[in-house]
Amino acid sequence: MPLHCPRCNKNIDKAKVQEIDARLMNDFKNDALRRGRCPVCKTPLIDTDPKVKE
Repeated sequence: MPLHCPRCNKNIDKAKVQEIDARLMNDFKNDALRRGRCPVCKTPLIDTDPKVKE
């Protein structure tokens, strides 16, 4: 399940977060994904994985 930015209405695939974060750091010195924020608008990202009830 992806991470979702409600402001940009974009999704970031969790499987690609490490790759995207490395590219953002190398190219733009942007660490927003490491802090759980959208790299475009800095809004906190929402984890869309369903919560598991025990």
